[in-house]
Amino acid sequence: MKQILTLFLFISFYGFAQDDAKYLEGNVPEVEGKVVFEKTFSFTKLSKDQVYDVALDWAKERFSRENNRVVFSDKDKGDIAAIGEDYIVFSSSALALDRATMSFRVVMSCSGNQLNMKVNGIRYEYNVSYQREPEKYIAEEWITDKAAINKGKLNRINGKFRRGTIDYVDELFANATQAFSNQVHSQTVGAVDAVKAPQPPNQPVIIGGTETTTPVTSSTPVTSSTPVTPSTPATIITPIQNSTGGSLSGYKQIPAENIPGNIIKMLSQDWMLITAGNDTEFNMMTASWGGLGYVFSKPSAFCFINPTRHTYPLMEKYETYTLSFYTEAYRSILEYCGSNSGREKDKVKETGLTPVTTPSGSKAFNEAWMIIECRKLVSQSLSQESISNEEVRKEWIGKQVNKMFVGEIINVWIK
Repeated sequence: MKQILTLFLFISFYGFAQDDAKYLEGNVPEVEGKVVFEKTFSFTKLSKDQVYDVALDWAKERFSRENNRVVFSDKDKGDIAAIGEDYIVFSSSALALDRATMSFRVVMSCSGNQLNMKVNGIRYEYNVSYQREPEKYIAEEWITDKAAINKGKLNRINGKFRRGTIDYVDELFANATQAFSNQVHSQTVGAVDAVKAPQPPNQPVIIGGTETTTPVTSSTPVTSSTPVTPSTPATIITPIQNSTGGSLSGYKQIPAENIPGNIIKMLSQDWMLITAGNDTEFNMMTASWGGLGYVFSKPSAFCFINPTRHTYPLMEKYETYTLSFYTEAYRSILEYCGSNSGREKDKVKETGLTPVTTPSGSKAFNEAWMIIECRKLVSQSLSQESISNEEVRKEWIGKQVNKMFVGEIINVWIK
């Protein structure tokens, strides 16, 4: 048992170290003193008008909420601009919610079969308990390398803004990418060949069958003509085939090593749904305990379930299950799934979630931005005696300690 606990400590530490690199020096790009996140997409089988139409449709849908809207569009020039506002959540519990409002601009430019997308003008409003008015920051003064990093580490206060912003922009780019995949496949106008992604310095960048050389050096100032792209490898977007030959619409499949985001934040602050069962019987529950790592030479995930939960016997019965992750817009649904039992209520009906079935027969929900499917490797009940930390052990006296499930990651899908 001690060996297993030591293993989890290693997994948690290793996972944190890997995730943390995403937020360190060089990951908040600046253009002439302004924070500008930028990504360029290339589509060899789409015309400029088709690229523009998909981009505009995506923008109108994405920026349709309160304080979000498309403010400019010109099809002849291929330009689109929108303003957005959303929460970035730092921590959340039953007693406290730590979050900030982030506002920003998105500017898109279509040229030939390419789309250039920029996110800039980022501002924050942050409510603190000891002030009547919220504190206000701008990205240039708050999340740059100079402002947020000290001796190679993130500062405690503005570091969390930097993390949240990078995660949010990554999700925004991924969501735009998926919009093109959905539209292209539904209209059968040709597959999206590739998403342009960074390559090693002076290495060829392959875009739809053509080869160019893009020199990149860390010491060269970024200019408006130098696209800055997040550190995810180029991927071919293809629909996921399910067991009946159809597609898991709206998702693309990625390797486990390319799972995006900070898993510590995704669990402790954003939460996830654990879903066990199949089309005949299944249940989901909200969870914030777990992690990702490498166990028995396999990419793996681990989670914890209390034996009193309705999901527990389904986890015991079936070999595969899913961990699914959601944006802040689904916070109330996650709260509902965490405080209501599937024994007593139809949680699918009550929440309005849309069940989907994976090729292996596991269940998840179409509203998730990421679905991780696992096959059980280890299940181990944790006793109070196995808790070595005295403070934690005292807290759990008289309580039923959870059972730990370690699963091999067999599939990952993202939107």
